[in-house]
Amino acid sequence: MNGHVNHDHDSDRTEGNLRYAIYATFSIFILEVAGGLYANSLALLSDAAHMFMDVFALVLTYAAIQIAKRPSNHRVTFGYHRLEIFSALINGLTLIIISGFIAREAYFRLLEPPEVRGTEMLVVASMGLMVNLWVTTRLHGHHDLNVRGAYMHALGDTLSSIAVIAGALIILFTGSSIADPVLSFVIVAVILFGSARLITDSLHILMESAPKHIDINELVESVNSIEGIVDIHDIHLWSVCSNVHALSAHVLVGEMYICETVSLIDAINKVVAEKFNISQTTYQFESIECGRLLIHGVEH
Repeated sequence: MNGHVNHDHDSDRTEGNLRYAIYATFSIFILEVAGGLYANSLALLSDAAHMFMDVFALVLTYAAIQIAKRPSNHRVTFGYHRLEIFSALINGLTLIIISGFIAREAYFRLLEPPEVRGTEMLVVASMGLMVNLWVTTRLHGHHDLNVRGAYMHALGDTLSSIAVIAGALIILFTGSSIADPVLSFVIVAVILFGSARLITDSLHILMESAPKHIDINELVESVNSIEGIVDIHDIHLWSVCSNVHALSAHVLVGEMYICETVSLIDAINKVVAEKFNISQTTYQFESIECGRLLIHGVEH
């Protein structure tokens, strides 16, 4: 019961952080659009475009969490957790798209650097940095891939704001506006790095690959050490979402009644839950004696 209460509390806190992050990020988006147009700064407008995608990503993340709360049914037996992974994948893809637009505009500005108002650029970027740091702190530390996707957006914003501030200082001290498009390329590199990892992790789950934190050999050794179990094989491991992992396997045991396997199921589930964070399990039991009888029957 306590674990359930803590889970609900953590979930409510996560949703609250996401709501505040949406409000704060949208406010900075409006500020950076206005400031970017007034200061004629591509770096600011690039960051504003990134912020807009972040607002979209945060809303998508929040919506996915709400939908994932819906109970499973006879058609959707695992529930709606997988929507969180689709949300993370979409977030990663949108980051790549927006990076292309920023890089294109930066290229043209690199050829003909326009005049940029460094002071206005510095003020707006500094305000954006403060808000981005607050949002990043709020979203940091979550293992959920969907929330981590939103965190990567926020972290990219923070780094982008730092880059814009550096560019503004360079413009103010040197008078050269070339720093503006150059730093836009830096922002693009940061965005692409985060999106590549997010997309890779999302595809890893969608391909139903084994969770990265699980060593199958270690899992086999742990289960085989349980008294009454001879061997575990034909193992299938996959993730429904970033924090819901599943296991199906054949379990070889000695001669016993079916009712005796109940205690073994409990023992296996305890091991895989505590050591490998696996919550969804299905086992098919096989008996050594049944195998011998089958072979004996074939021989005769």
